[in-house]
Amino acid sequence: MTQTLRVLHVMWKGEIGGTERAVYLLVKEQLRDTGLVPSLAFGQSGGFYWDRARELGCQVLDLGLPHGHALHCLPAVVAAIREFKMHHFHSAEPLLMTASVLCPNARRVYTHRGGVIDYPLRKRIQNAYAGVLLRFSFHGFSGNTAHGARCAAKLFALPRERFKVTYNGLDFDLLLPHRSIDAVRAELALTPSQYVIGTAANLRPLKGIERLVTAVKSLADPNVRLLVVGDGIDRSRLQLITDQLGLRSQVIFAGRRSHVADYLQAMNAFCLPTMGMESFGNAAVEAMAMGIPTIVFADGGGMLEHVLPGETGFVVADQFELVETLRRLAANRDWGRRIGEQASQWVRNRYGLPKAAAAYRSLYEEAEWNGDHA
Repeated sequence: MTQTLRVLHVMWKGEIGGTERAVYLLVKEQLRDTGLVPSLAFGQSGGFYWDRARELGCQVLDLGLPHGHALHCLPAVVAAIREFKMHHFHSAEPLLMTASVLCPNARRVYTHRGGVIDYPLRKRIQNAYAGVLLRFSFHGFSGNTAHGARCAAKLFALPRERFKVTYNGLDFDLLLPHRSIDAVRAELALTPSQYVIGTAANLRPLKGIERLVTAVKSLADPNVRLLVVGDGIDRSRLQLITDQLGLRSQVIFAGRRSHVADYLQAMNAFCLPTMGMESFGNAAVEAMAMGIPTIVFADGGGMLEHVLPGETGFVVADQFELVETLRRLAANRDWGRRIGEQASQWVRNRYGLPKAAAAYRSLYEEAEWNGDHA
């Protein structure tokens, strides 16, 4: 690898999301590497991580695209990104990928950060085109879990063996609470005796949050509370379900919070009930890192790779097992704390930022070699 490799991380937008957070943290860590000069390019400006990226001190490009099929903007995009030797894509954006292919001296790597999704026809056509670009014009591939790698191989008709697995790196210092647990529980009107089941997510239907709402109904325990941190298009539907089940006093919709760790610490158990579209599940790993006993479903995609069942967390097959696991944890809080302590040690050893950055540096080196010997 050259002494200072200029790496451009390419994304569509900087809204709040798992991919955006993972890329932000990766770039933050890469700024410590004297052999790399990381930069960021966004198809469109705006969003929480757009703002945070500009605070990092690295170059941030606003490509100013009105939409994803603005072909007339291709020359301007090519001119903006052609100076970078390595283009690292974190989502399949056909327009931006085409611009990269038109940069003759660039090497390209792609990281897949998604699971199984039933795409509409238009998106399937876009993915088919992206697959052609990936197969013939990209030099390195990774998935942020083995599940993500398998999904990408199937989605883009690529051999699975071409994908490395590079787990997201987390900055565990960001999980230090800014407020006391007593202050947070007081804000939420939680008493010390109440058992708090929690989740944190961008509220969309595929996140499966209704699984938790109906679990609270099945528990039929007035001492249980469900704390939902996050916002999104599914919030109104979830609140309607909550009201229909008569759970308004037991389910707390806290909305989007700038420092989620403050609210994670108030939880006695955590569950991210997402179905197969989840590749990594940052929120679940962060909860585990904070020592919270965490539950995922057997259809939870890449999240299964974080959990040693019964040792670092729980994998449940269906709604009945979810309710029974929550019932047992509420009845034996010491057991839950022991599982949480083991989970914290496990994920902190496995998902450090330096380890992820080193793996991507290796991917860049391989891509340079592949490009030079294509």
